[in-house]
Amino acid sequence: MPQFCVHGGDIYNHNIRLDFSVNINPLDIGEEIRAGILRGASSYGVYPEAGNGRLREAIGKSEGLGRNQVLCGNGASELLAAVMHAFEPKHVLIPQPAFAGYTWAAGMVNAAVENYVLKETDGFAITEEFLEALTEDVDILILANPSNPVGRLTAPKLLSQILLRCQQKNILVLLDECFIEFTGQESAVRLLSSFDNLVILRAFTKIYGMPGVRLGYLFASVDFCSRIARQLPEWNLSVLAQETGLAVMGTPSGKWDRKQFIEETRLIIDSEKEKIYQELTKMESGDFVIYPSKANFLLLRTKLPLYDKLLEKGILIRDCSNYPGLDPGYYRIAVRGPEENQKLLQAVSDLYRS
Repeated sequence: MPQFCVHGGDIYNHNIRLDFSVNINPLDIGEEIRAGILRGASSYGVYPEAGNGRLREAIGKSEGLGRNQVLCGNGASELLAAVMHAFEPKHVLIPQPAFAGYTWAAGMVNAAVENYVLKETDGFAITEEFLEALTEDVDILILANPSNPVGRLTAPKLLSQILLRCQQKNILVLLDECFIEFTGQESAVRLLSSFDNLVILRAFTKIYGMPGVRLGYLFASVDFCSRIARQLPEWNLSVLAQETGLAVMGTPSGKWDRKQFIEETRLIIDSEKEKIYQELTKMESGDFVIYPSKANFLLLRTKLPLYDKLLEKGILIRDCSNYPGLDPGYYRIAVRGPEENQKLLQAVSDLYRS
């Protein structure tokens, strides 16, 4: 059987009633966006727009960029693979722990992967010490901001230092911002004009809670976008994905307030995340270690066999023991809505009493 990359969301091989293993927005996207999805689905008898021009223009406009600095993909994963094929790196540097898809994509072009394992004593944060790892033999640095599975942000000043050093060493930086909307921190899009070695990866998946649509996008220079586009088929998005994306970006009706949706999301996620943190740390003092996160998930460490015990109750979380730099006992839980989060907390509390 072929071996595939391991992710969360394995609801197909388990009897799951609550899924905390995938980090997607629990808020309802609303009637107008659902109408866009249905509009796309009803157009199954026509080809999608080759090159995704309307959607690229709408996304670019939202960030003050032209359509030629935007590419769309069948999820961020397709674009990650396209970058690898476009630049054919020999050596890829990845701060760990990190999303397993980075290593998977590097393997597509047989690139050697160097894992820079972050220190637990630093809360798995990137520090200035990381600059020393940026040497001439690195072709691509893959950096997530915020990181996954930890949820740490790289300080803006340090991020600029990393980009500058990579520019000096001729290293391409693939910056994954798929969770940036949850943080309230400004995107690095503004740095594209200063750093020609930067590619920024984003997706509709997490913030809009639509992993099944498969819609990602990236920002880069016109030259880089042209180069990466050669690795994509001309109809890489379905009509459903295109129409959904246009609806989210406010095209054609413009009645849905995307920015308000993101702001409401942050308020709810931050409140619920704090509640989960407080409730878990109260249980059996000292047993849970929970790491600071600016994203919509929490990485924790516990002696309790949490994954197996919760799975018995039909609750799926992410076992993080297969991440480089993490041992058995590390788990990631998504922050969901209040009702779901309360069910999770009750289930964990019940485990201690059983």
